[in-house]
Amino acid sequence: SGGQNTSGFEVEELNLLGLGTALSASHKSGVDRSSNTLFYDDRQLFGTWWSLGAKYASNSDGRRSDLSLEHPFYALDTRWAAGFTVNDDERVDSLYDRGKVVDRFATHERRARAYVGRSRGLRNGWVTRWTTGLAFQESRFGVAVNDPVATVQVPPDRKLAYPWIAMEVLADEFQTARNRNQIERTEDVPLGLRLHAEIGAASASLGSDRSSVLFDLSAGKGFRTTDRQTIELSAAASGRWEGGAAANMVLGAAARYYLRHSPRRLSFLSVSVDTASNLDLDKQLLLGGDNGLRGYPLRYQGGEGRWLFTAEQRFYTNWYPFRLFNVGGAVFYDMGGTWGNNRLGTRAQGILKDIGVGLRLGNSRSARGNVLHFDVAVPLDGDRSIKSVQFLVQTKRAY
Repeated sequence: SGGQNTSGFEVEELNLLGLGTALSASHKSGVDRSSNTLFYDDRQLFGTWWSLGAKYASNSDGRRSDLSLEHPFYALDTRWAAGFTVNDDERVDSLYDRGKVVDRFATHERRARAYVGRSRGLRNGWVTRWTTGLAFQESRFGVAVNDPVATVQVPPDRKLAYPWIAMEVLADEFQTARNRNQIERTEDVPLGLRLHAEIGAASASLGSDRSSVLFDLSAGKGFRTTDRQTIELSAAASGRWEGGAAANMVLGAAARYYLRHSPRRLSFLSVSVDTASNLDLDKQLLLGGDNGLRGYPLRYQGGEGRWLFTAEQRFYTNWYPFRLFNVGGAVFYDMGGTWGNNRLGTRAQGILKDIGVGLRLGNSRSARGNVLHFDVAVPLDGDRSIKSVQFLVQTKRAY
């Protein structure tokens, strides 16, 4: 049996400055690019709740720089927030089919966002927050120079400048857990209702290349049915409304179920559904090894919609080698598929399934709580071109 690494590995966050302030260096090698990144983060600037972050990445296909200065809503009773973020990213993007690159083009993306927010704080178990600001998004595309994959179609440029307003509603209902989505860390699990709605209006008078209404909506709710069982539901919608029709719109819904057997053993089930409408030419809705169908190459098949079911038995150990990593494991089964038109021309293959086992390493030295995933998965369907065993190495935020 053969194999392939369908994702990348990242070594990150060596704290050189001390508590609250981090200077980190990382190297990440993946299928899209290799990156050497230097990152500075001060979460309590001069002893305040202001945070300052800066990042510069030298990549094999370009560069990226990020800068942010923010005073977030750091607690439920926080009364105000403010800040700005600036990003500049030059890279080469790829479009995929059956795990292979079928188109590649150069992308230069610039983004900026500034905001202020107000809240009356925690009132009778509820929090309402209002935020407003200005945003700028510009994406320019071109032919990838000296690239072995010829550019088939260069996407049209986009430029959007707009004011926006957002409302967030939160219920003060949480529970603490351990050995759930992290290893040997205390986790705050939100069970209360969470609503977020953001809308913006772009026009030529502000420098945009079109008139557009942008929206970003999300909702979530958790349920603790028994002392051992928890259910989480979520839904989201994002995109634009242009010329009387949806553009780059994605709708999604997901459900997660946790069943605790013991302090170090947990069963996990999840199901998710996503559908897209009139995606920008540089975007795809894909399903593969990088987003949950672990027995198949990353970005294996695309379409106008996708669905995924996962069943996982998780194990958490008290092994703490060199006091660097907490160790866990998992046995899993994935099943999913896509539907609708794939503009790259390959039809969906129906229901795809896989089984596998995985090793999990929780980074105890990282404030981000990242988890390293080492998975070995066997595809039960698919065409004969894929390997009979898939090896995946990924860095994720959760188990």
